[in-house]
Amino acid sequence: MNRRVRTVWSDLNGLAHGRYIPSSKADGHTHHAVTTMCMSPQGEILPVTGYASDVGFPDLTATPLAETRRPGWEPDTDVAVCELTFGGRPLALCPRAALVRAVEGWRAIGFEPQLGFELELYLMERDEDTAGGWVPAGGESHRVYGVGLGGDNTGMALELFDTVEEMGLGLEGVLSEFSPGQLEINLGYGPALEATDRAFLAREMSREVVDRQGYRATYMGRPHALSVGSGLHVNLSIVPVSGGANAYHDPHAPDELSTIARHSIGGLIAHHEAVAGLTAPLINSYKRLMPGLIAGYWANWGLDNRFSTYRVPAERGPATRIENRMPCASASPYLAAAATLNAALLGVVDGTDCGAPQIGDADAEPNTDRHTPHTLGEALDAVEADTVLTEAMEPDLVRAYLMLRRHDLERWAAAGEKWDPETITAWELDNYLPFY
Repeated sequence: MNRRVRTVWSDLNGLAHGRYIPSSKADGHTHHAVTTMCMSPQGEILPVTGYASDVGFPDLTATPLAETRRPGWEPDTDVAVCELTFGGRPLALCPRAALVRAVEGWRAIGFEPQLGFELELYLMERDEDTAGGWVPAGGESHRVYGVGLGGDNTGMALELFDTVEEMGLGLEGVLSEFSPGQLEINLGYGPALEATDRAFLAREMSREVVDRQGYRATYMGRPHALSVGSGLHVNLSIVPVSGGANAYHDPHAPDELSTIARHSIGGLIAHHEAVAGLTAPLINSYKRLMPGLIAGYWANWGLDNRFSTYRVPAERGPATRIENRMPCASASPYLAAAATLNAALLGVVDGTDCGAPQIGDADAEPNTDRHTPHTLGEALDAVEADTVLTEAMEPDLVRAYLMLRRHDLERWAAAGEKWDPETITAWELDNYLPFY
């Protein structure tokens, strides 16, 4: 163990906070103003009743969880994820606590959810001649799934590979993605909470490790108009709490998918629009969620079909899973996981069948007329209208989340910005790149 511990926890913007403490204090706790949960990335305190000035900016308590402690990416420093409480109870506004509640919901019906994450990002380099001052750092030899000069010409892919591996984050691989400068970090499957902690740490680490070399790692949904978007793909399966095989696999059922797998997909489709509002949090996110970008737009599912939002890869047996391709790379991993698990669980509870899968090109011939909202404002309205999912996520959390996201819309409008899904503006890069 190292002599320092960096404690970390997530706010509702998906950003990390914490403190450096001596290793000898790692079994204690720290205090922070709960108002942090009511602040925009730019530091503006929003009037979220019960958590802001109306109650005097009181403390939350952050307790490092020993089971999450691992080597960090800074010299002589471990990192540990915190559990947050407020008034002696789990903090309602805590994204990680929302995931804990979602996991408990699945356990209540006898299942333990398992998750695996795919984190897409762009490496950006300085270009003072362009709006926003940053462009993707891609070489002319780039090709999708390329390696060496054909993939990443900055050396950052191997740097990230080594750091993820050294931290024990369950590395499965690092690869170059569709557009120049775009990478993907694949993390191994595990129990939902443990897997999401790893994804949260990997994202925080990657931005800082890349920054040391003069580049920027961004998880913006679409940082460049001529490039495809970046997602946070959430892969879901379940196993019985009592032990046993993957409950999504039934070798005797059509497509070898169990009834509970079909109902899980049905729940995700039923709550599709609201799931977007919770997993695509930025104005920029909706410049990725469009037809033609294969990014989780349509409210459909498919068998190993990337045009479908809820894709069931071809593997069966222990590897049977549902891949939610909708979440923006900028989404909080905890909120993306909680929204995915809650929507799927609602489908199981309600017995919602998923219907027929998408066949072929959904952009050319979709099997549904439902899709993600076209703007952040529309998506937030969908969250508010989905009272069942809101209740599952925790009403106080959703209330604060909506206020934060609508504040972002107000700032954008006040700057005189106009909506154009095919243009990435200097405002977006100036406001999002420093944080995402």
